[in-house]
Amino acid sequence: MLASSGSTAKQRTVTVVFRTSNVIVTIEYEEQATSLGVVPDSKEMQDSARKLAAQLADSLAG
Repeated sequence: MLASSGSTAKQRTVTVVFRTSNVIVTIEYEEQATSLGVVPDSKEMQDSARKLAAQLADSLAG
């Protein structure tokens, strides 16, 4: 999701939902650009959110 925040600063939210054993986990990763008119990179954010999800899944399984 891409949204305007304040004046013209853009922010992007990536949501990852996964299930491990009997636990459902939702991760919301949000980033706001520090420069006006710049949009946070979607692929980079998705990769970061997936990496965090994998780390959480491993810690919950262990």
